[in-house]
Amino acid sequence: MKQFITLLFIICLTVTYTYAQVGIGTVRPKSDLHISGSNSDGGSIQIDGGIRLGGDENTKGSLGNAGQFLMSTGGEAKWVSVGKFDDYFSDCAVPQRTATINFSLPDGSNGNDVNVTAFQVANALNSLPEGGIIVLKTNTTTTYSSNVTRLTVALPSASAVLGKPFVLAFDGAGFTNNSLAHNKSIEILVKATENNSYLYELSTVSSNRKFFIKRFPNNNNDYKISELDNNSGSTRRVLLFNTYTIKAIDDKTWAFTTRDCYVQNPRRG
Repeated sequence: MKQFITLLFIICLTVTYTYAQVGIGTVRPKSDLHISGSNSDGGSIQIDGGIRLGGDENTKGSLGNAGQFLMSTGGEAKWVSVGKFDDYFSDCAVPQRTATINFSLPDGSNGNDVNVTAFQVANALNSLPEGGIIVLKTNTTTTYSSNVTRLTVALPSASAVLGKPFVLAFDGAGFTNNSLAHNKSIEILVKATENNSYLYELSTVSSNRKFFIKRFPNNNNDYKISELDNNSGSTRRVLLFNTYTIKAIDDKTWAFTTRDCYVQNPRRG
């Protein structure tokens, strides 16, 4: 009889708490599993096996692949391969790793206003120890239909990001692509924020390649690194840009190398 009562008690606990929130170190859990900090171990989790993501009552979740990590998408988490965040790719001389900047680019922006600040670029490069692809994602997905839309990016202090080569990708909000109307164009410009800055520029003559050392255009001017023209006869997704590898190589000094390399967005939807 005692064994029966014990079994009944366990069954009641199972039924009662199947859909309850579980708190460890707290009596007021704020999620399905809430582990609160403790003096002895700080609320840590020890996992001796793998982590499964997704699945349901009938299907095991995915363990992911070797080298992948968990990434939040603002909704469900997912496994992501290091260096291939959503398949952004560049053949420029940069690591295939990415950092994202969210910003606003109105249709027809004339380039006079800075759309992406030096602080945003520096912060993105702080998360890319060896450089990589900075993905500029607009806050809203837009079809650009003005004759020319110019995206202006301010460069940070060169000394703060020395030796970190990077390229700029341009894409839509969330997991979408922006679009470009027929016979319209988008340009990406960079602006030095330090007075008396310099640049090393690779010549345009392919038969006699050489570098020029120049004064960086002053703060009222910009340096164009990318241009996309749509001559297809219809509105098309923005998927690929020509560009340079950009790298700070000395105080107030920037190098623009690997001329005519490109950066490509993944196709969305």
